[in-house]
Amino acid sequence: MSLDLALALCVSSMSLHDKSLHDCRILVAGNSVLDVLVRDASGAQGVAQDAWEGNVQLLSRPVEAVLGGGGASAVSMLGRLGQSVALSSNLGCDAWATVLGGWFREASVEVLGSGAGATGVNVIHLTPEGRRQSSYFAGDRVDWRRKPAAFAPEWFFAPGYGAVGPDDGESLLDVFSRFRATGTQVMFDPSPWFANRIASADMHALWGQVSCLVGTEDELMFWMPESSIEKLATRLLECGPESVVIKRGAGGASYAAAGGQCGHVPVEEVEHSNTIGAGDTFNGRLLFGLSQRESLPAAVVSATTLATRAVRNSRGVLGRSETLRT
Repeated sequence: MSLDLALALCVSSMSLHDKSLHDCRILVAGNSVLDVLVRDASGAQGVAQDAWEGNVQLLSRPVEAVLGGGGASAVSMLGRLGQSVALSSNLGCDAWATVLGGWFREASVEVLGSGAGATGVNVIHLTPEGRRQSSYFAGDRVDWRRKPAAFAPEWFFAPGYGAVGPDDGESLLDVFSRFRATGTQVMFDPSPWFANRIASADMHALWGQVSCLVGTEDELMFWMPESSIEKLATRLLECGPESVVIKRGAGGASYAAAGGQCGHVPVEEVEHSNTIGAGDTFNGRLLFGLSQRESLPAAVVSATTLATRAVRNSRGVLGRSETLRT
């Protein structure tokens, strides 16, 4: 598929939705993080000491705060697209929660489980080339089982995050199974955080309860090593998900479905960029497309295009408001 065709499909798919479909209810269980971006930082921070000598790096660009967290970013994208969505999260009771809460209100997102503990914060040092170093406080654990009263979601999305523990695999399997039994579709992104924290057999069992499995090539290869993307997609589908979407960074995205549908979407190269928020932007737009009954190829095309714009803009989901109207 050419990039021109991909862009055309993206524009058409975002303008032809039946308005009634926007009422589809989505529940996301995931973390909320304040990402603090320190741009154009050098790799050498100097020796830590009390004296003013060699331990200060003067910055040429302002420090910026943006929305982070696999759950928070996805719901913000969905809310800005006009989707009815709720977030079960680990939002704390502190100044950072006040900032994040304001962004959620702007996106009309209902937040559950806020008001206790400390909010997750990730201080990210970015070199001019886009390489990262970060200091990450993950915040409290996410309660996967929490959901709004009288809220029957049509889709449930769970992404991994920094505070994942050994018992999360069992908890998610129970949640996924219960949702699938009542007709709720499940999307799951294991992210890198589940690696070495639960057994491979437990991860494979989770996939058997998933409608759409999404992850990066490296993350999914950790659980299912294979010699090619095609073989990886085939083996992943054998575990039970109805569809698989593999994010490949600058290599685009590949997809496959149990019915035999498969393909690849290339991306436009973006020079001098960083990828913060790109994966979460992709997930949010993919989930929106699937919930609005777009075809899998169309949803992946739109997600890939919007993620590319996030890379170019360098502000993640918060930088996407102007693109949602295209």
